[in-house]
Amino acid sequence: MSTTAAAAPAEAQLERRREAIEASGWGERFKLVQPHNLCFWVYVVLVAIGLLQFVREAQHFTGFLAPSLISASILFALYGLGIFWALRLMDRYAHKPLALVLAAFAWGATAAVYGIAVHGNDANIALMAKLFGQAFAADWGAALSAPFVEETAKGAGFVLILALAPRLIHSLYDAIFVGAFIGLGFQILEDIQYGLNGAVAQFGSDQFGGVISTFLLRGATGITSHALYTAVFSAGLLYAIGTSSHRRRVGIGLALMAAAVLAHGVWDGAAAIGEGGVGANVAMLAAALIGWTALIVAVRRGMGPEREWMRAILAPEVSSGTLKAEELDALVARRKERKRFIHGAGGHKERKRAKHLLVAAGDLARELAASGGADSPGVEHARAEIARLRSA
Repeated sequence: MSTTAAAAPAEAQLERRREAIEASGWGERFKLVQPHNLCFWVYVVLVAIGLLQFVREAQHFTGFLAPSLISASILFALYGLGIFWALRLMDRYAHKPLALVLAAFAWGATAAVYGIAVHGNDANIALMAKLFGQAFAADWGAALSAPFVEETAKGAGFVLILALAPRLIHSLYDAIFVGAFIGLGFQILEDIQYGLNGAVAQFGSDQFGGVISTFLLRGATGITSHALYTAVFSAGLLYAIGTSSHRRRVGIGLALMAAAVLAHGVWDGAAAIGEGGVGANVAMLAAALIGWTALIVAVRRGMGPEREWMRAILAPEVSSGTLKAEELDALVARRKERKRFIHGAGGHKERKRAKHLLVAAGDLARELAASGGADSPGVEHARAEIARLRSA
């Protein structure tokens, strides 16, 4: 009787683990090529159009202007790789498949920039110039056009990828990270274009200087740019559409999308708002506060389901003795509680070991998700790593 009674809770935990893996989509693979899905063909056509347009633009910077193209591409590519790596590290629950984030990045870098946004912005600013004059278009054109055109262009990519990977993108947390990678692709290609424009502005006399000055400026302000805006906008889209993890809440979705557009518009219009003085810096600060506040709200709303899935997947490991209850609590807690757990471990070596143990526990959860909850070589390796850290 006691054996049966003990087996019942264990079986219930394993069942909750299976349900969490199914609900979360953790461990699912991403397949871009889906010939029977219309969204795949829309994605391919618009990415191809954007890529072709980029090649045409790049041809203008061959020959004499080639140094500006090469230097801008290298500098901003390295900068983009750094942010790309940082975003991968921040995705602490279940890392999105590399193919998925590369597809998101590719949309932002090609279709969103050169397939949609360039044409839409040019048309809108030309129309403003005709209606309100060249001075108005020069001051306010970017602020009144880019937030709507560019966020819509990037958001369209998010909707397409959502349709291509519904099992992988159904939580707010998923939307934030996929949107960030779309925005990062847009940001890097736009930065390269600005770098080239900086070289041309000096008539090619100091190409490296023009590129480097642009790189320093854009790099310093890159923390408040397209990766941020699109992360917030995509979170709003997910709320407006609704998924199995987040019921449809149009009001919250529209509020998040509006916050992304507003932050983008205030940032682009900072010079006009502040008339080139101190007010411009105030406007830029306001844009950053709007964007980051909206992102923090979205992240806190989105972490709930991820924590529940992580706890359900690892609960049997506590029962089996692989993990301790306090370790699992720290793993699914907020950052402040995790830091308290790590600092409470003791000296420097103990704190370092506690930090690595939480990382290994997260790896174990991902391996369990990938194997469907079964014991696999990856699962056994993750368990052995936890045991090694504890006994070190």
